[in-house]
Amino acid sequence: MTNIDRDKVWTGTLNETALAGRPKRKAGFYDTTLRDGEQSVGVMFDPDQKLEIAKMVDGLGVGRIEAGFPRVSEDDKLAIRQIMAAGLKAEIWGFARALVEDVAAVADLGMRHAVVEAPISNYKLEALGVSPDSVVERIRTAVEFGVKQGIQVAFFGVDSTRADLAFIERAYKTARDAGASEIVIVDTLAIATPEAVTYLIARIQEWFGADIPIHFHGHNDFGLATAGAVAAIAAGATWIHGTIDGIGERAGNADLGQIALALELLYKVETGFRLDRVRKASTRLREIAGYHLEPWKALVGENLFVRETGAVAAQFHIPQAIEPYSSELLDTPRGIVLGKKSGVASIKIKCDALNLSVPAEKFPNLLAEVKDLAIRNHRLVSDEEFKALASRLA
Repeated sequence: MTNIDRDKVWTGTLNETALAGRPKRKAGFYDTTLRDGEQSVGVMFDPDQKLEIAKMVDGLGVGRIEAGFPRVSEDDKLAIRQIMAAGLKAEIWGFARALVEDVAAVADLGMRHAVVEAPISNYKLEALGVSPDSVVERIRTAVEFGVKQGIQVAFFGVDSTRADLAFIERAYKTARDAGASEIVIVDTLAIATPEAVTYLIARIQEWFGADIPIHFHGHNDFGLATAGAVAAIAAGATWIHGTIDGIGERAGNADLGQIALALELLYKVETGFRLDRVRKASTRLREIAGYHLEPWKALVGENLFVRETGAVAAQFHIPQAIEPYSSELLDTPRGIVLGKKSGVASIKIKCDALNLSVPAEKFPNLLAEVKDLAIRNHRLVSDEEFKALASRLA
């Protein structure tokens, strides 16, 4: 999102004081909803849906979109062709294992950018029955082949945060020497603390210099995906991988919207991400993929700007008192709902919103009726029910 109105961000001055003197950063976003997001259990996108999602993600201001893994299926190839022909602003990236056949499938589609992956942790190598020497040779061969096809390659070391440091260096240097121009740190099982992310990026910069573009690909098994991404940018990473809503395997991927929210509003890092469009994108992706979110989820949860508690409703007229930033930044309304926890202020706000003429002296009685109905039914009181209660007391 560009030109954020800082008057609508109410985070105080503590962060600015704590961050004073740190380098000014920018963050590029690499969306993998169409590939890693689709790996979420039970989720499958057809080519037309992938095209729709790609256009939606492009509208969010993401710089790079991973269109898919062409060797998976003919449907994936068709989707990639459609996305490449759509004239999107974002760079379109392919995904390939460190196998010549995979990279050839990317090249055959005319793609000019690709992530090339290989497992580099002992856990993965043992599970796949691959020796360190053989995987290094695969990396060299596949990357060299891709570069000869005119593909910009970013090497993606699967499970790199659990790999031996000496082998990380060997694998990434092999990829670099073979022509890979960018490096992806991959926290496959989300085990890296923010401090570990910072440490690993520093080591990579020692090995390759500060100018090589570094990506961070994080998951969320320990609930630290956003924190890891923020740490990566602070440490000098260029690109953050993630998905819309954090959709993905297990506990999901890093959530690009949440990361943008934190970077833009708390760290004043430019991301180019359209926060004002993300809630609509989230809603549409849920419709396509068939999943639900917890209503209190940051950025996109339905309860984010809705209040039931009476003590909070009493402050509703001053958003800065009860919200860290304006709902206008997300292009979404605020509202009051009525239930067991409502107060007199809730009654007044709801009457005003529904244009109901109820004398103020009757608010306490109306509140009692609302609470009684909510408790008996174990739910909120609808606007229609409230209107009926108000009409009896008016």
